[in-house]
Amino acid sequence: MPTLASPRVVASFAAIYLIWGSTFLAIRWAVETIPPFPMMAMRCLLGGGVLLALSRMREPHSSWPTARQWLGASGVGVLLFVGCHGLLAREEQHVPSGVAALFLATIPLFVPLLAWGLTGAGRPSLRTSVALAAGFAGVALLVAAQGAGDGSLSAADSLLLLLSAFSWAAGTIATRLVPMPDAPLAAAAAPLLAGAAALTVLSLASGEAGDLSVSSVSGRSLFGMGYLIVMGTVVTFAAYVWLLRHVPPTRVATYAFVNPVVAVVLGWSIAGESLSAGTLLATLVIVAAVAAAVSDNSPASRDPSPTDDGDAKVSVPA
Repeated sequence: MPTLASPRVVASFAAIYLIWGSTFLAIRWAVETIPPFPMMAMRCLLGGGVLLALSRMREPHSSWPTARQWLGASGVGVLLFVGCHGLLAREEQHVPSGVAALFLATIPLFVPLLAWGLTGAGRPSLRTSVALAAGFAGVALLVAAQGAGDGSLSAADSLLLLLSAFSWAAGTIATRLVPMPDAPLAAAAAPLLAGAAALTVLSLASGEAGDLSVSSVSGRSLFGMGYLIVMGTVVTFAAYVWLLRHVPPTRVATYAFVNPVVAVVLGWSIAGESLSAGTLLATLVIVAAVAAAVSDNSPASRDPSPTDDGDAKVSVPA
């Protein structure tokens, strides 16, 4: 097993820390001139297509997903890429990327609750329960801080962003309950492709497909979408899968409380998003709560459904 100081381990952690943390800003840029549902549909289609091609090259002995596995992956894809990413992109049209990232940071807080209710996992430990309460208190503080500032956060926006986080957590749990492709890259590609199909239907039904004007798409939006496809989907997921096979999953899961900090800093330093004292305090509370929940090693908080090679299935962010 490589050491934590080895170049590949350092580079892979940099990818899941910094690149995944920067995808919230990339989404904000992408939806400036590309409607959110078509943008996410294209991201899922191209990213999923590349991952599926990589799966056939790197996992040549793995079997093609069965019809039952495609069906299971489709349900997962709707939860992850319509319920989460579709809503997230829609909200980032008017909600600062750093604030959106803090709401999405609550994903690890929903997971133990859903695992307890749906998979037979143990009741969340006292430490996790306290972390859950603190995390959602941090969200309330964030809403209050945003409401006190110039750009107030509406109750509807807050609920939709929490629904987005809940949907990703539900999709994470669903991967343990439904048939999924056996090969890791194929298991990532199939929900992306299913999500692309669902988002395309939603784009047509909502009229957003008709709102897309290629001539009006800015260079910054194209860069944002390209960054999401290449860096935020293909590069980082390859690094993530490699880390899960060579580094303890509890260390890999630390991305969950690093990503929102990266997103908040980038939104403030590059996009000029406001960063009030209340927002900073809410950030500290949410990140500390997520760190406490993710690092809880009590039996009740362990993943009830590890993969065949012993790697816990950890959800991935935006």
